Amino acid sequence: MKRKLTIILIMTLIILIFKNYELVLKSTIDGVTIWLYKVFPYLFIMIIMQDILINLNLASYFKRTSTYIFIMSILSGSPSSAYIISKLVNNNDISKDYGNVCLIFTFFANPLFLYTILKLIFNNNPTTIKLLIIIYLSNLLLYLFYKKELPNNKLKGKSKNINLALSIKTSINTNLMVLGSIVFYLVISNIIINTFNISYPYSIFVKGFLEMTQGLNSLIDCNIKLKEIITVGFITFGGLSIHTQVKCILDEYNLSYKFFLKGRILQMIIAIFLTAIT
Repeated sequence: MKRKLTIILIMTLIILIFKNYELVLKSTIDGVTIWLYKVFPYLFIMIIMQDILINLNLASYFKRTSTYIFIMSILSGSPSSAYIISKLVNNNDISKDYGNVCLIFTFFANPLFLYTILKLIFNNNPTTIKLLIIIYLSNLLLYLFYKKELPNNKLKGKSKNINLALSIKTSINTNLMVLGSIVFYLVISNIIINTFNISYPYSIFVKGFLEMTQGLNSLIDCNIKLKEIITVGFITFGGLSIHTQVKCILDEYNLSYKFFLKGRILQMIIAIFLTAIT
């Protein structure tokens, strides 16, 4: 039954794509533009750098491996954080159970993108700084709570050989996967909104749930407090586009997506609560 419903859904989607070709074309171009100017420049170089740092065994300089993963995740953003964890598991530097727990508290949006989008939405430095603090604090609280489940280990061992060509290839493949995910969910969200004639402000939630950036860009005429709550909700959950990107990386190394999902739900609840009371 599930298989038949899936086939019917896909065939319906194909019909809608033909029916809304101009919308699909525009959505695809918009998705490529978002990826090219807001995702690729930072993600491409960060995956290469993180791959090299892992081979150089930078984590051995940290007292706790989880601290290294947490800090590098802040600097590199998502889905680079999932790649860092997966790479360490693949190198047998940490166990799969260790990596799964780390997925709960290591989701961060690209820091440059995060500051830019918040500044664009609110055009207010105090609000931008407040929300930045809340977003990072919500993950820090998760880290402080869950790190007790992790052994107090410190990586040992020698540096591995650096293969720049392989690091570049890995980064390109990851970036292409991210591009495909962004375009797919952008097309789907716009088809849903157009087909069911979903009006503003309800369309914001369709966009934000499927593709975070599109949802954030739609936040215009909202009450300021409501806008803050919706913004941190979108950013801390990430949208199905980012979830798909992360799951693709995790599946390659047999890590569990449910830990990542659990972390996003918990972080979203904490961040929304902190935003509502400040």
